[in-house]
Amino acid sequence: MKKNLFIYLFSLSFFFSFSQEEIYVGLHYFKVKSQYANQFVEAEKNYFSKIHKARIDAGEKIGWDMWRAVGPEMTNSEYTTFIFAHLQGLDQNMRIGNPNNMFSPSELDWVRKDRRKMVISNEFVQTVLKGGFAPVDGKPAQIVVLNFFDVGGGKWYDYEQFVKSRVPSMKNNQMLKGYGLHKIVSPHNDESDYINARFFDSTQDMHKSAINTAKPTKERLNRIKKWQSMASRVKTQMFQLVLSER
Repeated sequence: MKKNLFIYLFSLSFFFSFSQEEIYVGLHYFKVKSQYANQFVEAEKNYFSKIHKARIDAGEKIGWDMWRAVGPEMTNSEYTTFIFAHLQGLDQNMRIGNPNNMFSPSELDWVRKDRRKMVISNEFVQTVLKGGFAPVDGKPAQIVVLNFFDVGGGKWYDYEQFVKSRVPSMKNNQMLKGYGLHKIVSPHNDESDYINARFFDSTQDMHKSAINTAKPTKERLNRIKKWQSMASRVKTQMFQLVLSER
């Protein structure tokens, strides 16, 4: 059930409503020299994605996705930012390795050495999925927008409950493919406590989802005030799906 539930969670094409069982979603950022961006993708496609698939088939992780940043602040002529999403149960340990000796040690050593020349830097953000919703059509989402929020420590519980209470109304947005609420477990060095992930079929759908400007009701204004009293946005990032394994 766990594997089926997250078949598209961070790539994620969501099928079902989220269960109460929490999972880790590790976000591994790589800043790659843009001249090597396509080569970097090919290495993931031909080698590392197969290793992650073997781990998934062995029940050692739930899923793996590769995303490419959209926007000049993260992707330009100098560097291209990629993010890998590792979906794992709370009782599963993250491992890469070379399961069943899929590739010869010399081949993997060559690929890793070649990869090092492409990479400028990398960083890892560990999150735990707290809730959200999934679509019913089973098609992978192509765009994800990550909104990072700073929430006061004493308001974490109230914030999570408030966001979860808004999920039913989010489902009414036909442009929104899925949604995930992620609590950042580590590191705690940029004032962000939570990541709200919104998934779309395309950038066009993302833009359409924000077109309407209806006059706010008193109830909506109260919700906005409540939200603003708990959280402030730190930054926003957008990515396009490159590869996905389940």
